[in-house]
Amino acid sequence: MKSNKKSRSIRNTKLLVFGALMAAFSIIIGLVCKNYLTFGNGSVRVTFENLPVILSGVWFGPIIGAVVGIIADLVSALLSPPYQPNPLITIGAAAIGILSGVLARYIIKGRKLYQTLIITLAVHCIGSVIIKSVALELMGYAVIWPIRIGLYIAIALCEGYVLYVMVNNRALSSRIERLVGKR
Repeated sequence: MKSNKKSRSIRNTKLLVFGALMAAFSIIIGLVCKNYLTFGNGSVRVTFENLPVILSGVWFGPIIGAVVGIIADLVSALLSPPYQPNPLITIGAAAIGILSGVLARYIIKGRKLYQTLIITLAVHCIGSVIIKSVALELMGYAVIWPIRIGLYIAIALCEGYVLYVMVNNRALSSRIERLVGKR
C-alpha cells in the first residue's frame, strides 16, 4: 500500500513539474513573439504561445491544460508592460487548455494529422478568435476580425502540425504515458 501511495506522489510531483515547465515554455514563446513578431501598431502579433497549453491539455487532460493556460497568461501579462492581466483573456487561455484536453481525450482520440488540425483549429477558434478578441474589444483595442481569423487559422495549422509530430514521436509518447500512468 505504501509503495502505491509513494509512486502516486512521485507521479503527481512529476506532473506538477512538467505542467510548470509547459507554462514556462508558453511564457517564453509569448515574450519572444511579442518582441519579434508584432507588426503594425501592435494590432497584429504572430505567436505560438498556445502550443504548450494545447500540448498540456492533450497529454494531461483538460484540468492541467486549463491550469497551464491560466498560469502562462497571468505571468506573461505581468512580464509584458503595459499589459495587465485581464480575466476574459485568461478565460480564453483556460478555454484553450480545457478544449484541447476534452477534444483529445473524449471526442477526437486519434493521432492522425487531420485530427490534430481539427483540435488546434477548434481551440483557436473558440479561445483565441472568439473569447480573446471580444476581451480585446472590451479593453478598447480595435480588432480587425478578418486579419485575426486568417492569422489564427495559419497559427493553428502550424501548431497542429507540430502537435501531430510530437504526439506521434514514439520516444516522447512513451515518456508521457509513463508519466501520466494508465488511463
